[in-house]
Amino acid sequence: MAPDGIGQDRILTLFSHSLGGECAFPIWVAAIAFAGERTFTFGARRMLRFYQVSKHLAAEVFPRRRAPIIDKGEAVPINLLCRAAGLIAVASCLALGPWAGSAHSETVWDMYVTNAVATTITAKGEVAMIERIEKETDGELKIKFHLAGSLPINVTNITSAVADGVVQIGDDGFFQGNVPIGGLLRLPMLVQNRDEYDKALKIALPYLQAGFAKKGELVLGEFTYPPQVAFSRRKLTALSEIKGQKLRVTSPEQGEFVRHFGGTSVTLGAAEVPAALDRGVIEGVFTAASGAGYTWRDLIKYNYKLGLNFFDAYIIVNKDAFDKLSPDVQQKLRAIIGEIVPGFTGKMQQEDDDLTHKMVAENGLVLTEPKPEEIAEATKGIEPYWNGWAKAHGPDAVEALGKIRAALGR
Repeated sequence: MAPDGIGQDRILTLFSHSLGGECAFPIWVAAIAFAGERTFTFGARRMLRFYQVSKHLAAEVFPRRRAPIIDKGEAVPINLLCRAAGLIAVASCLALGPWAGSAHSETVWDMYVTNAVATTITAKGEVAMIERIEKETDGELKIKFHLAGSLPINVTNITSAVADGVVQIGDDGFFQGNVPIGGLLRLPMLVQNRDEYDKALKIALPYLQAGFAKKGELVLGEFTYPPQVAFSRRKLTALSEIKGQKLRVTSPEQGEFVRHFGGTSVTLGAAEVPAALDRGVIEGVFTAASGAGYTWRDLIKYNYKLGLNFFDAYIIVNKDAFDKLSPDVQQKLRAIIGEIVPGFTGKMQQEDDDLTHKMVAENGLVLTEPKPEEIAEATKGIEPYWNGWAKAHGPDAVEALGKIRAALGR
């Protein structure tokens, strides 16, 4: 055996096919083509072994002799060429692994997410998810994590970015522009508590999966932020005080609610909100304390806890990229995402309660719970919009909304 556990007889066989002529070029072509079948990376230690193996082979296998190089009219040591050929041949063996036994192919994906803050539950959980994927696939799948705003991709275009392969995996919460039926669970006041949401999700999910599939994407995980409620710099302690306020919304459906009750809706990604609040472009936002509300605590003074809707988000992957993974890596990717991601929901709900009370105690946030008559007024006022929305989005939306309303008795 040669150093590093490479079968010397295997390399000798490869070399023997080239030594009948002027040595180097046939083996160069073979080795490069051979190595091109795999993707590989060398660390410093492997590079040292790489050099040692090639040097060993050149010194031990090939005697030093000279041969003419016709086009130059000069003689050079033939084993210099053979050493170069040996180096490439050894690289092939190290990379391909049947003889070295330690290397494998590597796929690198990029993940872009809705959240712009690294300390949130979702961001920390997704980083942990990525680390586990790399570990359990033995490095066959590596994923680079990118917060919202760190790439020139608007969060409203994550669906398109994944579909086009700009990134291969996304945490997508702003998908309605690309998957319109996704607005079903965002219809204001349709789903008013966690139990209702769970019932509605079971009905809506197959329709959502079909919508993403039309874009060439798979849904591998789902989680939900706490109910979207209003935070504002201006006084906002009642439903009637929405009137005249410029409020950032997270969906067209929320925008319809704001306009119905006399406000102005503005759609912005999370990364754009702080500057917009500071400059007065908007006066308030619909979000959850655990989503981004707490990070904007110095810019808001009021929290009106009328929950318009839950904010559902999905871990989506490019189907073509997924299909190129080995079946084993596919299974592990599904399993890890399926295990970790649903846990975000419960953690964020607990955090939302804790952070809201912390903002009240430490930042002087004025917290107002809606009165029962305000909830009834909000529901009655926006209910006609539900059916109009469904008709505008086609028969599947009409069918799904009907099933949800029947299941909720609403």
